[in-house]
Amino acid sequence: MPHRRARTTGPVLTVAANLAVGLVAGLVAGLVAALGAAAPASSAAADPLFQAPAVAQCFDMSADELAGASYAEAAVDCAGPHTSTTIAVALLPDGLAYDSRGLERFALETCFPAQRRVLGTSTSRMRLSAFNVGWFVPTPEQQATGARWVRCDLVLGAPTAPQQLPARLRLGKPPYDTAVSRCLAGRDFHVTVCSSRHTHRATAALTVKGARFPSEKAWQRLGTQRCRGAVRSRSYRFGWPSKASWKAGDHTLICYTRTRH
Repeated sequence: MPHRRARTTGPVLTVAANLAVGLVAGLVAGLVAALGAAAPASSAAADPLFQAPAVAQCFDMSADELAGASYAEAAVDCAGPHTSTTIAVALLPDGLAYDSRGLERFALETCFPAQRRVLGTSTSRMRLSAFNVGWFVPTPEQQATGARWVRCDLVLGAPTAPQQLPARLRLGKPPYDTAVSRCLAGRDFHVTVCSSRHTHRATAALTVKGARFPSEKAWQRLGTQRCRGAVRSRSYRFGWPSKASWKAGDHTLICYTRTRH
């Protein structure tokens, strides 16, 4: 997930877009280069679900693998260490190609409901956790055989430092266990679990009303005004979803309280 450098506005520390989204942003740019060489399969031989993973399979992805457009390694035993689990697989609609502008929105509209279902909570409560989603498309070789699917995987923490998934995924009501709660760490303020060293903790996830995606200036104003009463420290941070995530239904403003851990 791309992050912009944080800026300080008076006592309010603000984080630019995408803190709330996780891995879902930044994948489209690599799709054309990674997948554009795939040759179309004949209609007779095409298998749209060719080598698609099964929902609930587990995988032990590295940070580099999580950042990729495709992932074709074998599943691992869910009873052992793993960093992702597949929560949804969807066929691409007719007319939607892997280099289409609408691909990311389709992926997120598939992944977000699956994420809520698996975690057993609402979008706003989900954003108080460090759980995120990554989405992947078939490799060029799989596409050449006719594969036309998108997969959604549940992950935990930042894409640069994925955490092992816990055995239990359902969140219940906040506050959550520190092993899955959402915190920020490092100079880049990346998402991490609160059981790790961190500088800020998500203490509120507020729904922003409206149909139009707010401008950056509007987000700055919303974060400054609405998070002031939702945090427990004089200085604080806030994050908001990408435009694609907003269009897919995530309208959450996340407020972060400064901590001493």
